[in-house]
Formats: sequence, structure tokens, C-alpha cells
Amino acid sequence: MTDPNENNKNNSIERQIKSSQDGQDSYGIGGPARGAAFYRSIHVDLYSAVRFCLTTNINKEAIEQIVERVVQAFQENPFNDLLFLAYADAKEDYLSVHITSDVIFSVAFGVNLGLSRSDVMDIAVCAFCHDFGMADYLSLFQKTTKLTAEENILIQKHPQKSAEIFKPFFSDKIINAVIDIHEQFDGNGYPMRKAGIEISTIGKIVAICDAFVALTHSRKYRKAFSPYESIKMIIKQKDIIFDPKILKKFINFLSIYPIGSLVYLNTGETAIIVGSNPNKPTRSIVRILLNIKREVDRSNRLINLLDDPMLYIRGCVDSTEEAEILHFLKPRGENEIS
Repeated sequence: MTDPNENNKNNSIERQIKSSQDGQDSYGIGGPARGAAFYRSIHVDLYSAVRFCLTTNINKEAIEQIVERVVQAFQENPFNDLLFLAYADAKEDYLSVHITSDVIFSVAFGVNLGLSRSDVMDIAVCAFCHDFGMADYLSLFQKTTKLTAEENILIQKHPQKSAEIFKPFFSDKIINAVIDIHEQFDGNGYPMRKAGIEISTIGKIVAICDAFVALTHSRKYRKAFSPYESIKMIIKQKDIIFDPKILKKFINFLSIYPIGSLVYLNTGETAIIVGSNPNKPTRSIVRILLNIKREVDRSNRLINLLDDPMLYIRGCVDSTEEAEILHFLKPRGENEIS
């Protein structure tokens, strides 16, 4: 039976989401003048906190301190370098990297939704905690062949294991959301086959970020999908896995061309998406990488496509050229966490 107090908490977040201004001014890339080293230090410290809690001991105070730094960073600057760093991979430590990136995208989405600092903190902690139970099943999680029915049943136990690990440290609101991450809007998820409004709003928010992070990172059996490919795959799961209202807000946050996407402009230049404009899914904010002669542009020139109707995105960079640009120019920062 659903706890009525839990419903009230969900409704509070839903009211905040509904009252957020869809027509708000476009986000800048500014905020306080923070250098790349500032965001890099947060990223490394978040990754280290995840690693410590996974391998040594749960430290509630350390978790709250690091996620608060992430929340503060996004409240100061909604499109900061942490979003680029969240694409970093690690060959031998997929789970820690996945959790680190989950926290970053979940916080960024929560801030974009206009939620209170307290609710964004709850989202951040939920994103930090929800996959710890997977540590018991890493050998299955990283298999290169299809899981058997028995192996699927084992893996589907990880939300409850995560909840058991963190129940002594965090509120029921967070723990219930941790259990909800792999539920589906149509009721075919796990572990409890909840559907629709039965799934907590925090769970829905973290779930869609979790899916995006999973798709944009490589696994032993496949390469990473591009941000653009990933958002298209997520859109196809509307009304199936994802709540259509949350999905619409997520697209409004990341746009059709998510931050980090490499695109061709109609001018012949190549650019990287660095920000979006609410309700304008194709009018992104870009930084030029290559000029029309295919030469590296060192100017770091930013263009808000909303300001110039004659400029537009012609399409995404093909996978071969994308791999070359990411390797040689590193427009999202380092490709791996060392």
C-alpha cells in the first residue's frame, strides 16, 4: 500500500516541475568565472567518494558534502564543464564512473526543473546510492553475451540491495526512490512492477538520467552511443519506460542535440553543443571546433543559434569523424578518468 505521506512529497516535487517556467530566458554559459580545474576537482572528488564508498565504507557526511558541491556548481552555472566530464569512461571501473555521471546529469536536470535545493539534494543522493547493489553482480553486468533468465532475476535484485545498504543513512523518501529507478511507466519494470503515478518523481528523474548515461558510455559488448543517438532511443520509450511528462522536460533540458553532441552547421563549420534554449530543441548554443576549411578553430567562439535565424544545425557529425575529433581535440575534456 502506498504511503500517503510519500504521495504528498511526490506531489510537492510535481508542483514545482509544473510551475517551472517553460518560457524562461535561454541559459547562459556564464555564471561565476570558474576555470576548468574547478570543475575537474569536483568531478575527481565525486568519483573518489563513489570509489571509497563502494570499496571501503559508507560515509554519509562525505556523500552529502560532495553532492552539495555538485548542486552548488549547477545552481551557479546550469551548463558547466561537469556535463562534459560526465562522458568520461574508465576501462576497468565502469560502475564508479556510471554512478559519478548519474549524479552529475541528475543534479543538472533537477536544477533545470527549478526544484528546491532540498529536493535536488535528494535527487543527487538517490543517484549516488541506487546502483551500489550492482557491485555484487558486476561479473553478470559486464558479460559480453546475453543473460540467462536466472541471471536476469539475480541482477534485478540490485535495487533492493542498494536500498538495504543505505537505509541506515538516508530518509525513506530517498530509499523508496532508489528502489524505483528500474520501474517502468507501463508497469513492466522491476522490482515491484509499479506503474505511472505509483513510481516516485525522484525515481523517474534519476531513471531517465541513468538511461542516458548508460547509453552514452561504452560497455564490454558495445561502443558508446552518441548523445544524439541516445536521446532518440530514449524518446522511443515514451509511455513505455518513461513518464511522458518527465521525458518532455528532459528533452527541454538537453534538447534534441544534447550537450556534448558534435554537429555540422549550415556554414560548413563543425561545432560542439554547449547549452540549450528552453522550448527550442534545435536552437542550441554551440562552440566552433573546425572552420569551413576543416581547420581547428582556436578562438573558442560561442554562438547562440537563437540569436541568428540564418544559422542552423545541418546534422550530427558522422561516427568516424566524431571519434577523431574526440580523440585529438578532446572538446569534452579527457576521454577517461585516470
